[in-house]
Amino acid sequence: MTIGIRDTRKIEARYDLTADDVREQGRFEDSIGIFPEFIDGYGILILPTTGRYFQVPFGSMVPRSGVRNLLVTGRSIGGDKVSHAAVRNMMCCAVAGQGAGVAAATAVKRVQSVSEVDLAAVQAELKRQEVRLF
Repeated sequence: MTIGIRDTRKIEARYDLTADDVREQGRFEDSIGIFPEFIDGYGILILPTTGRYFQVPFGSMVPRSGVRNLLVTGRSIGGDKVSHAAVRNMMCCAVAGQGAGVAAATAVKRVQSVSEVDLAAVQAELKRQEVRLF
């Protein structure tokens, strides 16, 4: 057995996810994937059995600080502590990671900053990969 750390640093993002986003099926124009309503922490346990889900917004991976060509994905995306209890889950980290990878590849192909990448192109490629966005 090893000690695990559940709460880690998070960025201040272009959009910081909230508990309401996770619990009330948040919808975002810049969705890069979906994740079930699943919260495990801070005295809240909601298992992914309801069929409800929230969209993971691209903006939650873009630092507010204005650092160009940087995406932060996985458990460090922007959000409050309750939303963190959902996005730190490995399955959600995979959703965000795939979105970040596609965004980075799209930015390189189009010679764009990753923070200003053409989201329609990113979403089109994710759909081609059979990612459920909405």
